Amino acid sequence: MELERLVRILGEPLRWPTATPWEHSLAEVGFVFPADYREFVDRYGSIRVNGELSVWVPTLRPDGGGVIAGFPGFVRATTGGIAAELASDSDCPYPVHPEPGGLLSWGSNLNADQFFWLTEGKDPDAWPVVAFYRSLEEWDRFDGGFAAFLLAVLDGTYAYADEVAPANPDEPLCRYQGDWTWVE
Repeated sequence: MELERLVRILGEPLRWPTATPWEHSLAEVGFVFPADYREFVDRYGSIRVNGELSVWVPTLRPDGGGVIAGFPGFVRATTGGIAAELASDSDCPYPVHPEPGGLLSWGSNLNADQFFWLTEGKDPDAWPVVAFYRSLEEWDRFDGGFAAFLLAVLDGTYAYADEVAPANPDEPLCRYQGDWTWVE
């Protein structure tokens, strides 16, 4: 239902992404991604919303070090990247994945705000979204999943919607950025 509402807001994708082999994630990184995220990525791939919010996807393109791609590369972006940096700050209230209840990145925006799942419990469909607003130096927990968070941002019901992806008449609402086999 939430994906249907997102499609009504974002429109049908202009380009259909290459399918992501989700069935391999459990063996490769030890968890299954939330269903709403998988469905979204299968329809849209990686996108940028309002020229601001980027939704990241696992990709075969190697990371900056040139050696890790796929699901392990996606996870490494968190464990060796921004979440690890933020978690090293004494004000961060969360550990980093793979610690129980740890942060796992799925996106960012041009303000360097960061968006994560809080990997609480064994059911990824119950993982809430946590945002770190760099300019505000503030953490916010959204007690809903990925799709519910995007909907709340796009319909303006999320308190920080204008921080996440403010409307921008000079940018398309939804711009394709890549998929499992290709990233801009």
